[in-house]
Amino acid sequence: MIKYTPSELCLIWLDSLTGFSYKAKQGLYNLLDGKTELKKFIELNRVSLTADVGDKNYNTLLQSANKSYFAGVLDLLNERNIVAVTICSKNYPKELINTANPPLVLYAKGNLELLNEKAFAIVGSRKSLPISISTAETYAKSLSNAGFTLVTGIAEGVDKTVLETALKNSGKVISVTAGGFDNIYPASHIELFNQVAKEGLVLSEYPPQVKAMPYNFPVRNRIIAGLSKGVLIVSGAIKSGTLHTAEYAEEFGRDLFAIPYGVGVPSGAGCNDLIKRGAYLTDTPKDILDFYGIGETEGQDSAKKVALNLTDDEKSIVSALSNGSMHIDKLCEVTGKKIFEIMPIIAVLEIKAIVVKAGVNVYGLTRNDLEE
Repeated sequence: MIKYTPSELCLIWLDSLTGFSYKAKQGLYNLLDGKTELKKFIELNRVSLTADVGDKNYNTLLQSANKSYFAGVLDLLNERNIVAVTICSKNYPKELINTANPPLVLYAKGNLELLNEKAFAIVGSRKSLPISISTAETYAKSLSNAGFTLVTGIAEGVDKTVLETALKNSGKVISVTAGGFDNIYPASHIELFNQVAKEGLVLSEYPPQVKAMPYNFPVRNRIIAGLSKGVLIVSGAIKSGTLHTAEYAEEFGRDLFAIPYGVGVPSGAGCNDLIKRGAYLTDTPKDILDFYGIGETEGQDSAKKVALNLTDDEKSIVSALSNGSMHIDKLCEVTGKKIFEIMPIIAVLEIKAIVVKAGVNVYGLTRNDLEE
């Protein structure tokens, strides 16, 4: 069982009161930390506390200021093997503590040593093109091999790819969730969550029972950016939630990188806009490694293009898809072929793992390092 200091216990107690705002909890901690008789102090200061938090929250504060409630909160964490890392804990992440509104408590499962490792965030849209997923995998493998602890969320698409790639390559990884650990979203990723908790680290600023609400996700993204030296945006539309992470990276003075996209690719428009605004353009992991003065490690993927042995018909499909996924009707228009002519070619390219289905009758390339 974890032994917490009185200050840590005060923060854990206050953070369990989910009806209180961040500002209210912070103010109450500054007022109540170090008080040995909490309930008596709260009773004596009823008027001022009620003025600050309201009658309902005052009653919650008063009723929870007892050993039984404290024990219940700690039992809930211990039963789930969750460690509470508070803002006054020695192992609270140094990169995060100096950002605006750092979480008062981080709920953690896994390797706590990763909290203060050299971290780099890789994020992207849930609705990414196949080529974007492949790109995320390439960068995750290279940066993981170079010694970075990778930080991301746990959504479908880029997040999932980053986590799985790091785990597959015995890399270090942190997943930050937008709800408590009893309510992982999406629920289909609970197995992945458990694997990261076992081999890496999972974090949340919410107590276990808190559900992942839509407004939690952009707020969660400040933690992803705050933990990291740099942030890579793999994909994102102009209004993508992924760009919240980019905004936090800029606010916190983190190094911001973005993958460039061709004209007319909606899921890459946000990346192009970030580059226009000053984000570093990167089209190979080497760009990021060079930025930090890190050489490519032995066995790491080369940035050289892979030469293909394709027929002229196959080359025409690859060329047409080089700027993004395309509906079969458009692909026929661009290549000048009929559907019955083009489908057998696509089938062969799928077998060669060069083309994949990216939607209903929509196809895209699996990688951008292809040389015709």
